[in-house]
Amino acid sequence: MEKKRNASSMLNRIPGVTYIFLIVFVAASIGVPKFFTVGNLSTMLLQACTLTLLSVAMALSLMMGSIDLSVGGVVSMGGVIMAYCMREGMHAGFALLIGLFIGAMFGLFNGLMVTKLRVPAFIATFGSMGIAQSIANTISDERTISWTPGPHTRLIDFLGDKALSIELGADAAQRLTISNLLVITAIAVGVVWLLFRKTTLGSNIYALGANEETARLSGIDVSKWRIIVFMISGLLAALGGIVVMIRSNSVQPTIGANLEFQACVAAVLGGNVMEGGKGSVPGAVLGALTLYTIRSAMSLLGIDTSWVQVVIGMVLVIGMVLNNMAAHQEKKNSQATLSRARAQHSSGKGA
Repeated sequence: MEKKRNASSMLNRIPGVTYIFLIVFVAASIGVPKFFTVGNLSTMLLQACTLTLLSVAMALSLMMGSIDLSVGGVVSMGGVIMAYCMREGMHAGFALLIGLFIGAMFGLFNGLMVTKLRVPAFIATFGSMGIAQSIANTISDERTISWTPGPHTRLIDFLGDKALSIELGADAAQRLTISNLLVITAIAVGVVWLLFRKTTLGSNIYALGANEETARLSGIDVSKWRIIVFMISGLLAALGGIVVMIRSNSVQPTIGANLEFQACVAAVLGGNVMEGGKGSVPGAVLGALTLYTIRSAMSLLGIDTSWVQVVIGMVLVIGMVLNNMAAHQEKKNSQATLSRARAQHSSGKGA
């Protein structure tokens, strides 16, 4: 009986999106030609890096009962500013640090608006998104920004290079490649996950999402932790801007458009509910990979890209329905457990 309970507990800890991802992945592998090749999977993982970072950022916000709609704008703004700095001859290392700093400062700006000015997070971050996107459009003059390769951009060349490349066949579809950008993304997500699991970051985020007033009464500095989460979100968004900039070797000022919507879909699909108080970082990562599995399959099937947003919207609805069903089942299980405990207590007293 104890073994059954332990097995059931382990299954409950697995994000529900894991099963969705496996179903989608297996279906694509069987039904879509050239999907299940090491070349396509390598490309898909690289393309998913930016959305993965933003999905983790969005998950942190949702878990604390908030939302950060500025992440797409920060990707655009950060990418444009970094590309502009390198175009003007600045060393790539300094340009990247400036981009990360600006991302963190935008997170700080969001956090101060929400905590000190009491602006609802939806409105505050929606406004920030508009500000960031306008800055990107102004600096770039609404044109693509690129830079001339030189000694000052060697870091960009290194980051965009392959960490690993294995030839499994004659054509590109049989070439396994692991980019440095994928390694950086994995490290960033791993660091956030470790902070979430091994420090008070995770427990405080859950407490804020469950009940802010209770969290305050228990001694949690609500304002400080909200600001920290928004700053982490801004940093991850800026890192996403770095990834997309290096991948394309240029930056379009609208590169981050609609990414906040996709990040929200991935996070919700990963079990991070809008009400806050529950969710996970791995769930957000799997949500992003599920979306990119769908995108890759649709692309290989030759389906028009205009349908991608339709499918993503449908996935959001499905994710919210599944989350509600899971929450309802969890509530029923809790009530059943409480009823059994009361019954055992009553029988014990009667004996």
